[in-house]
Amino acid sequence: MTPTMSSSSYCSARKGRSEPVDTISLGECEVHILGVIKGLKSEAEKVRKAFEEVRPEKVLISLSKEELEGLRNIPEDFVPELSRYEEIYAEGLGRFGEVAAPPPCYVAALELSEHFGVPLLPIDMDEQAYTELYCAAVGGGTLFRHSTRTWLMKRRKFSLESPEAFVLAWDRAVNNLDGFRMIEEKRAERMAKDIRKAAAESKKLLAVIELERARDVVELLNQKSE
Repeated sequence: MTPTMSSSSYCSARKGRSEPVDTISLGECEVHILGVIKGLKSEAEKVRKAFEEVRPEKVLISLSKEELEGLRNIPEDFVPELSRYEEIYAEGLGRFGEVAAPPPCYVAALELSEHFGVPLLPIDMDEQAYTELYCAAVGGGTLFRHSTRTWLMKRRKFSLESPEAFVLAWDRAVNNLDGFRMIEEKRAERMAKDIRKAAAESKKLLAVIELERARDVVELLNQKSE
């Protein structure tokens, strides 16, 4: 099964633009990949438009099964507990619009899936797999460096050209340590694998994926199947 993709969509993904929906053909299935910015409230509208344009049979989302279950059962009095990294990220992202938690893009995907009766499938690795990978990839020294450099992230000047540019620059800075970079690579591989699996059983899919990993997933899916 050889994937194909329009060159214009691929160029848009390479430039970090999140507006277009990248379309890849996997056999008889059209996979529409929407890169979304976690936390930015306006992204919910982007997801809604993608639903209207694609009209998918299934929706895939870059969450673990545990995260998706948690999203389905958020209490009305939910108050997010943010790490220091998440606080700094939210502060930077807030320069481009209102920020909210849980990520509005994922909330919109869940609500629209339920409204239209479309299956919503998690494609990120589950908590056990992630924990095992984290313990194997991140040594004590790396963890110490990661946990003690939040003050550098606070002072660092990130691109303000667009929210997409900010998010991609943030991702490069946060995951520039070998262990963390490996984790993100493995996450993208898992997402691509699950997309391929879903594509074998469907004609049209919409994958709502965090912008930081969407480009990696596109590149993996654009490779020829072994």
